[in-house]
Amino acid sequence: MYPYIKPGIVFMEPSPQRVLIIRLGAIGDVIRVLPALHALRERYPSARIDWAVEARSAEVLQDHPALNGLLVFQRTGRFFENLRGFLAFARRIRQGGYDLVLDFHGILKSGLLAAASGARRRVGFARPRAQEGSWLFLTERVRLPSSRLNRIEENLELIRAVDARRGVLDVIISVSPDIQMEVEAWFEEKFDSGKLLVAVHAPVDRPEKQWPLEYYAELCDLLLSDGRFEPFLTWGPGQREVAEEVAARCRRSPVIAPETPTLKHLAWLLCRADLFIGGDTGPMHLASAMGTPVVAVFGGTDPAKHHPLREPCVVLDGGPADDPRRKNVDRRNGPGWMRQVSPRSVYEAAVRLVTSGERSSVEEPQAKPGSAKA
Repeated sequence: MYPYIKPGIVFMEPSPQRVLIIRLGAIGDVIRVLPALHALRERYPSARIDWAVEARSAEVLQDHPALNGLLVFQRTGRFFENLRGFLAFARRIRQGGYDLVLDFHGILKSGLLAAASGARRRVGFARPRAQEGSWLFLTERVRLPSSRLNRIEENLELIRAVDARRGVLDVIISVSPDIQMEVEAWFEEKFDSGKLLVAVHAPVDRPEKQWPLEYYAELCDLLLSDGRFEPFLTWGPGQREVAEEVAARCRRSPVIAPETPTLKHLAWLLCRADLFIGGDTGPMHLASAMGTPVVAVFGGTDPAKHHPLREPCVVLDGGPADDPRRKNVDRRNGPGWMRQVSPRSVYEAAVRLVTSGERSSVEEPQAKPGSAKA
């Protein structure tokens, strides 16, 4: 409950009946709001909770038991079509009659949607976490205690303003039995050795996050030569060529994963893996959310903000610690920093993680580039 005081009388803010979450963006960003969603549902079990999200990430939220509805914004790539679609989307939000809106995104677009809702309480981040003037459309602004909180911690800090808390990070991503059976059939067809299955995800959306493809190939060779592992190369829409290039660079023959027609297919593919290895991507956060141990390679982005909080996880960070350039994405230095993490160090982290049950950690590079030998 949220108290406010008038002279001589203490009133208690009524529990919200209709709640809207705004987090439009990328897959990983949406996944990192899920612990906050669970906390909101636990705090307000009878409220209607909806989520405003872009189409590219909506599948992660479909059939989620804590949600009553999804409001999906479909971008077209054309400015005026997007503008008309956005205005229609804002009108749809206005019609929802929300009394509480939580803006987890913190950009102009999300701020405008919060204002369009007409909700009496509009809660979001204060500056500097909020950008593009989004804080101007809020009734309550949450100031974070540190500029280097993990995104999951930031989101949990935001919901404290509405008296919601979460002590665990486990989340739900619903995958239908039909999709599970489809993915299981592929594993039964491709693997029968009983080895540990390792999902290796090489593609990234930005160059500052790209661990060199030749490093991925060397890593796959190391895993295959070990005898305990069976790596398979995962990829998303438009990324198959990246997986094929990694496979072509290998001396051995890692399996290339099939096309995943939905994010739910990818989620179950990663859930079935014994280990995930990759960079700062949506699939990394998806694997972690599905309970799969993660070895994450960082360089151009700050692991303090972006690495998975769920255990077990090992982060190998090639970037300089506490470098002010890493407060934001560093497109110039990121690729060079990524090269500081050797394939050998990633392989050794993978072995430790699956054989010793190592808990979460962030490590400096263990070897200089080019020193690893298959």
